[in-house]
Amino acid sequence: MKVLLVRVPIQPCEVMKQVTFSYFAEPVGLHYLAEALDAVGMESRIHDMFLDADPDSFMAVVSGDRPDVVGFSSLILGYDNVRLLAGLVKARFPEAVVVVGGPCTFMPPRVLMERGSAIDYLIKGEGEESFPRLCRVIAGSKQEGLADIDALTWRDGRRIVENPRRRFVDPGAISYPLDRYRDYNDAMAGSIMTVMMGEPPIAFIEASRGCPFSCSFCGVHEPYRTRPPEKVVEEMGELYRRHGVRKFVFGDYTLTADQGHAELLCRLIIQSGLPVEWGCDTRVDCVTPQLLKLMKRAGCRVIFYGVESFHDQTLTLYNKGTDAATIKKALRDTRRAGIRTLAYMMLGGPGESREMIRDNSATLNSLGVDYALAGITRLFCGTALFEQAVERGVIDRRQGEDCCLSGLIDWIPVWEERLGYAELKELEAEVVKSFYYRPGYVWQRLRGVRDGAELWRMTRVLARFTAGRFSRTC
Repeated sequence: MKVLLVRVPIQPCEVMKQVTFSYFAEPVGLHYLAEALDAVGMESRIHDMFLDADPDSFMAVVSGDRPDVVGFSSLILGYDNVRLLAGLVKARFPEAVVVVGGPCTFMPPRVLMERGSAIDYLIKGEGEESFPRLCRVIAGSKQEGLADIDALTWRDGRRIVENPRRRFVDPGAISYPLDRYRDYNDAMAGSIMTVMMGEPPIAFIEASRGCPFSCSFCGVHEPYRTRPPEKVVEEMGELYRRHGVRKFVFGDYTLTADQGHAELLCRLIIQSGLPVEWGCDTRVDCVTPQLLKLMKRAGCRVIFYGVESFHDQTLTLYNKGTDAATIKKALRDTRRAGIRTLAYMMLGGPGESREMIRDNSATLNSLGVDYALAGITRLFCGTALFEQAVERGVIDRRQGEDCCLSGLIDWIPVWEERLGYAELKELEAEVVKSFYYRPGYVWQRLRGVRDGAELWRMTRVLARFTAGRFSRTC
């Protein structure tokens, strides 16, 4: 059996022109799938449409390879392209089987399958176990059936069947696909990630999977599981020795959710003597001054914090489980430890006024944060916040679902009770400009510049803001 794995572009967001750290990295998830397929004797190839978003080029690959299965991996803003590409495949090669996975499956599988008539199967969440099993069934295996495959959504005639998700991958049993690594140096050049981390190569690695928290705006519902720290550090060492990688980004949702696990990871990195630097996502209530100092010693260069808001009532509505005092303390402690910070800010949550957003902006500007990404709170279907908006009559369910699948960030519904969308867009631009255009911020960044190359990278990104070409679009 031949399988073509495809990373789907986010063309409406112009991701190829406005590279952000969240999206432009090697397609590690597809590499994991390729390893899992290889382990059961199936041939696979990866086609990365982040590098070539042309549908004609994609169809040329399909025509040349004639795969039995085409597996699409997509972010939420990209599902419109999944439907487009799946339709192209089915129109020319109707016998090909189309399977969809990736972060887009955080949305309800029923919705995705109803709006994607050319899609045969959908696998929610991790695919290292379910996808090879599905391929075996497609190939004619009689040992298991579709109903036996965990987290699979499939069609039984006109009926859409959604299998429950009972099992989750043991992250201790998987290994980073070292032999499949390739750098994206040219593609990442000039991105905000290179401003924060320095010149590539930069590898994205994971020390855990899942998330133990339940933020109302997030569709991640996977139990938190850690990987053996010894294995993670060994993989970092191999990437350094084989590919010269000195910079890493941990792709974990919350690296320090288990602070004991994070502490052991840091100590092992220090003991290894690896000359590495790294960044990670975590929460303000999952760090302490002692842990931050240890992270700095282990090479941590920047932490990405989901701040969202400095108003406790908004944080409660987001089910963050934190408060403004904890946020401010964590940002200050991180700065004292010598680690840079990136703050994610969400604007226009339930009940937020213009004054509250401007107050959030002023507070953010006062805390010495190094980088900030601000965006309007979007109501993605499959989240608790979306359901609350439907119940309150803020949005219509069917229309909201359709807009979430449109591929257009401006169509994703927002909470328009106190502020209209046009007002929110103006405030979004205002918050970003007020942060990056401050004379104090420019001086802060210049003081932290380590060399001429970093100064040049920072200048290019600031120029993007000035030209109005850079925004937090996804």
